[in-house]
Amino acid sequence: MNAASQDLAHHLGVLREKLQHPTDYEHALHYFLEEFAGDAEFAEQSQSDDSPHLLAVVGRVANRTLGRPAPLEELRMLRLPSFGFVHGSAVMAGRVLLFFYLEDLDTGLLALVPGREGGVQVARFRLLAGLGGNPANN
Repeated sequence: MNAASQDLAHHLGVLREKLQHPTDYEHALHYFLEEFAGDAEFAEQSQSDDSPHLLAVVGRVANRTLGRPAPLEELRMLRLPSFGFVHGSAVMAGRVLLFFYLEDLDTGLLALVPGREGGVQVARFRLLAGLGGNPANN
């Protein structure tokens, strides 16, 4: 549990497979929480990132999932450059927002986690144009 850093290539491969499932992609969220979240070494290997295209899509999809506009607060976006993996968190309308994105698949997942009430809302998304707009990614 929470040991993705011990074999990132393997764990990202499993995450990739789960994310691509046609209907049960929510399993990718569970896998991310079990293997990546709380893994301090995984977080330490990640670099701070500013991907405006990804941030815009995450905000738009989160607003749509929430059902109303709300700002992203306390945003933290990180990247594992050698794996083309971006992950992060924010607070939105009093909920925790978790997200990750696999560049080679142009596919990501976000989850809005409520406080004590309600269920987790999960959405899968694509950028379609990729992250090429950010000079740091070229």
